[in-house]
Amino acid sequence: MQHIVVQEYGKSLGLTSERLVIKEGNFPTKEIPLRKISTISIQKGGVSVSSNLLSACARYGIKVFIGNRAQELCCLQGNAQHAVVQNRMNQFQFLSSDEQRYRVARAFIYGKIRNQRTTILYFHKQKCSAEKKQSAAKLAEVLDDLSKQVRDQPYTENWNARLMGIEGRAAASYWQALSEHQWLGEKFEGRTGRGAQDPANQALNYGYGILSSVIWNALTNAGLEVYMGALHAIRPGKPALVLDVMEEYRAWVVDRAVIKLRSQLNGDELKPKTRKKLTSEILSTLAKPISYKGRKVRLESVIQRQCYRLCGLFADDQKYRPLLFRW
Repeated sequence: MQHIVVQEYGKSLGLTSERLVIKEGNFPTKEIPLRKISTISIQKGGVSVSSNLLSACARYGIKVFIGNRAQELCCLQGNAQHAVVQNRMNQFQFLSSDEQRYRVARAFIYGKIRNQRTTILYFHKQKCSAEKKQSAAKLAEVLDDLSKQVRDQPYTENWNARLMGIEGRAAASYWQALSEHQWLGEKFEGRTGRGAQDPANQALNYGYGILSSVIWNALTNAGLEVYMGALHAIRPGKPALVLDVMEEYRAWVVDRAVIKLRSQLNGDELKPKTRKKLTSEILSTLAKPISYKGRKVRLESVIQRQCYRLCGLFADDQKYRPLLFRW
């Protein structure tokens, strides 16, 4: 199953004989059978989509995402894709307890910091100066210590502020190291979200947009409510659970892909050619098998299984373990 990402202005998406047809002007550029498609993600404005295609996507269970940030995504899906309502009921009941929310949030933050550490060590093993290797090793120790603080953090009334404080210290060290090592290009000086002007941050934001649609798809497949999370604030239009679950995968799936393209991030903005390469790298990572419970399973399938594990936690209080990548 493929994730189709449309990232250029002026494209049009239509339907011909149960196939998605992507056109530029009046000329078809690609045709893909709908049975091979999992999601369609439209990352740019100025893309037209036919109503026939949307109806066919509903029949095939294909979700259509429009937007490039989790908070601004539009998700179109068929009315048959409701999964089990009981899963949502269990989720709301479980997360109504502040202490239970803490348990889930702690797991997400622990997984995020551990995977930031793994990403640093992944590039640390490659050829670089002795000074950079020593610096990376020290950062890995810092992240290791912070992740243990999260793991051992007891529940208190102000748990959210304490967890976010630790996460903030880890993030500051992580992004500072990437800047000092120029692993995100020469112009990267720090993390910027909306309105980023440098190509590295534009690439990160673009990659997180792709990841958010994949996570959203997995959560709705599991029958969970994307707007009811444990860590991020619950606000209208904010898919809190999508943002929560993304924390585990940001560093390994997106940051690592952007770092691999660092030699192409020294211009004034993210180039279309680099955006295409980044899309390909992220989708390749999602399709690559990883070790999971003694078997080799595609990462995208592992993400789906992790969402089902959340269902088990909400329903039967089964333990949820974040996915920790190996370098």
